[in-house]
Amino acid sequence: MARYSREQRRRAAELYERYEHSAADVIRELGYPSKEALRMWHRDWLEERRTGIPSSRGEHYSRYTDGQRRAAVEHYLTHGRRLSRTIRQMGYPSREVLAAWIDELAPGERAVKRGPVADEVRRMAVARLVAGGVTSRQVAAEVGVEASVVRNRVASTAARTGIGGRSSDTRQAGEEE
Repeated sequence: MARYSREQRRRAAELYERYEHSAADVIRELGYPSKEALRMWHRDWLEERRTGIPSSRGEHYSRYTDGQRRAAVEHYLTHGRRLSRTIRQMGYPSREVLAAWIDELAPGERAVKRGPVADEVRRMAVARLVAGGVTSRQVAAEVGVEASVVRNRVASTAARTGIGGRSSDTRQAGEEE
């Protein structure tokens, strides 16, 4: 069993081609692989298209058994759905590999989306946060992004427009203006 499925490798190679061989754009969107792996997958994909014979790369070796993969995904699902917690507790694998296992073995169960977030989703999240009454984590959970996306967008919007932050009437006791 390969670290990444044939479908994941094919998708990455197709995006690499579509993005005019920009490995950074593919990795930013998918969250995997490394530049070297992407170039190798692209060469394999071109060879498969040319010859019609599928590559057997990665099929003969798997660092983790199916049982280990299932155990890691089960731990993720039953212990707060935190990649870092699962990696720390189980002792394996990387965030990217664990995310791929979750997507493969429990489709739709990963709560946080990786990669670019549409501007309209960001704007909606910022508007919801600025309206008050909710935390950035709550807003992020509602729209399915990381809380840092919401916080960073609020900070950048405030810096650009000169608004945001706490108003003078919400400053904590003892703070000077």
